[in-house]
Formats: sequence, structure tokens, C-alpha cells
Amino acid sequence: MITAAEARAKTILAWSEIQLQTHIVGLAEGIGYLSYHTYNSRRSNPGYPDLHLVHPRWCVSMFRELKSQKGRMSPDQKTWGAGLLAAGHDFGIWRPSDVVSGAVLEQLQAGARR
Repeated sequence: MITAAEARAKTILAWSEIQLQTHIVGLAEGIGYLSYHTYNSRRSNPGYPDLHLVHPRWCVSMFRELKSQKGRMSPDQKTWGAGLLAAGHDFGIWRPSDVVSGAVLEQLQAGARR
């Protein structure tokens, strides 16, 4: 028999990128972030991160690439990520396991402690 928490974690770990994005945008906007994501990436430069989150009051700006649990970053995504980090931006990758572990919420709330 599995617990309710284990069942929830199993469901989250199976999320697609769009399910993950929907959850994260709702969570981020709920604590005051502005969020941007390109709706049609076919007309955008390849590799640009999925989300740009900005918290105006906390002066936080972060870029996140979203991947399903088994998803891999493309070479263009790696190039953008490395470029953003080299320029001093907050860049990272979030997967469903980061929701389960609490890492997404922790990183979003870290802005309040800056």
C-alpha cells in the first residue's frame, strides 16, 4: 500500500513539460512573480529558456528551462543556459522531481531572503 504523498509524487513525476509549466507559473504568480514564456517557440530563436520569472518587489529575475523527468536539453538550450550564467543571470533547469522535493518553491521563495 502506498501513502497519499507517494501517490501524489508518482503522479507529479509523470508530468509533461506543459503540466510542469502550468503548475510553476501558477505557483510563481501566486507569490508575486511576473512570468513570461513564449507561446509559439517555432518563431523564436532556438534554445531560449521556457520561463523568465521576475519578482519586482524582491528584485529577483530568474530564467528556467523546464523538462519532463526524462527530457534532455538541446545543444541550443545548453548554449543559452551557459551564456545566461556567464552573464551573471540566475539560470536553472526544473523537472517534476524538483516540485516533489520542494526545490521549486524553495528557489522561488529565496528571493524574499535576498
